[in-house]
Amino acid sequence: MSKTLDWAIEVFESGSTYVSDGYIQRPNEDLQMSRVSTMQKVKLADGSNGFITPETKYIKEPLSMFFADVTSAFITQLEGYITDGDKVRITTHTGIIFTGRFISYTRVWFTGIEESYDINVTFEQME
Repeated sequence: MSKTLDWAIEVFESGSTYVSDGYIQRPNEDLQMSRVSTMQKVKLADGSNGFITPETKYIKEPLSMFFADVTSAFITQLEGYITDGDKVRITTHTGIIFTGRFISYTRVWFTGIEESYDINVTFEQME
């Protein structure tokens, strides 16, 4: 991967291969990368608490990304991923890899500025 501040994005194709779809700009906010345990608390017969852990031990919470002053081409690209349900792999400028799907976005259009948008995107992590 070339040294860039943008993030590489690849789309999952048939089989097990990813095909490059260029780059997207980095989000304009910090990402909170949470893992949540699937441990469940149960009440035992004696009234005390017990804990069980199902086969899935944790899940990764969705990432919320904020992009400031994006182009209409970038919005079209995101709409395509959401509409098509594409599984994508994002490689950050530091080499961190996120795999999942873009599931929603909210767009704010600044009407006084031609073609100026801010968007908030939700990315559901799958792996």
